[in-house]
Amino acid sequence: MNYKKIIMKNIINIIILSILINITSCSKDDSVITPAPITTTKTEQQKVFQEFWDIYDRHYPLMHRKNINWQTVYDTYYPQITTTTADTELFNFFNTIITTIITDGHTDVVYNNSQEAIFEPEFNETIETMVSNNTPSKVNIVASSANNPYISYGTLASNANIGYINSKNFEPVNENEFNNFKAIVDEALTALQNKSGIIVDIRTNGGGQGPFAYYLAGRFFTNVTPIELIRQRIKITTGNTTNVLGNWATTEFEGYPDTRVEGGYVAGVFPEDNTITQSGAFQYTNKVALLTSNGSASAAEYFTGAMKTQAHVKSIGDKTFGIFAGSDIFTLTNGNGKWKTRVSTHDVEMKYNGSFQSFEGIGITPDEQILPTEAQVSAGEDVHINAAVNYILN
Repeated sequence: MNYKKIIMKNIINIIILSILINITSCSKDDSVITPAPITTTKTEQQKVFQEFWDIYDRHYPLMHRKNINWQTVYDTYYPQITTTTADTELFNFFNTIITTIITDGHTDVVYNNSQEAIFEPEFNETIETMVSNNTPSKVNIVASSANNPYISYGTLASNANIGYINSKNFEPVNENEFNNFKAIVDEALTALQNKSGIIVDIRTNGGGQGPFAYYLAGRFFTNVTPIELIRQRIKITTGNTTNVLGNWATTEFEGYPDTRVEGGYVAGVFPEDNTITQSGAFQYTNKVALLTSNGSASAAEYFTGAMKTQAHVKSIGDKTFGIFAGSDIFTLTNGNGKWKTRVSTHDVEMKYNGSFQSFEGIGITPDEQILPTEAQVSAGEDVHINAAVNYILN
């Protein structure tokens, strides 16, 4: 037996075993590499954008109505906000999002209480000029109502047997104004109750509060029982589709608690707002011509929808603005209180011709749509009033 070979072979085996043990040991210790933590501090502007995006992702219920992919909005704009992005640039991003993507008159972004990004559709300048320059000469307004913030009333200059009500807005100028609003409405209806017809002009009524609109509409209602005018629902989670919306509300919901929101709650739902009924001491049931335009917005559109349920009412003019959702105002936590955003929080459908429909971003088309020509306006005409007279007298 060659002991030298055996010894040498054992030595070699020991060396190989030692190497394998070291390799195995290294693989256990060194294969799991714990990288040094990467700390990326977001800038204030990035935090503001993130909070803004999160608010809409959670509470804005109209993505499906407007075909908005909110994730795409994030992916497009957030990467553009860098360490050198100033508030001015961030506001410009918000302005683009609000005015070209969301396009909702009940949403906005306000910076430092001095700049507002808000969507306003292009008003028909010909109608605007006609109402401003020509309409005043067509009516005789009762002097005591001329400066009322809610309603001025009187008769047509050409026919004193046709009444005229200019409903300016439904927004209370102070708290506890509802009784004052009801008083001027009742005064107008009492003065005009024996007229052969009434023209109600809401062409420049930008909206306000639902109860104000409902009270005026209720003075023209023939229905004894309440009418279900709208239904509403809110988001229950994040996302873009109808799957993230709750059921149509049938019970009161105070809203989700959120200290950033005025009033402390967001997306409250009150089903009593869904119905409308008669109001006041009596109802005017002769012919009524309702004048609308895209200056008729929000609560004025609820008023329009309510009036169009009545057979003796005909709407004339141009389609309304197309904003129906209730909204809440957030003061963002980030940005040291400089940033606020008003957010629509309800998906609303209105009962129209027997079925619920959404007019969000669309507006309500009048029974008789008339767009004045520049020549007619230059000639001093109000073609909407002309059509209203024709309806009332024929």
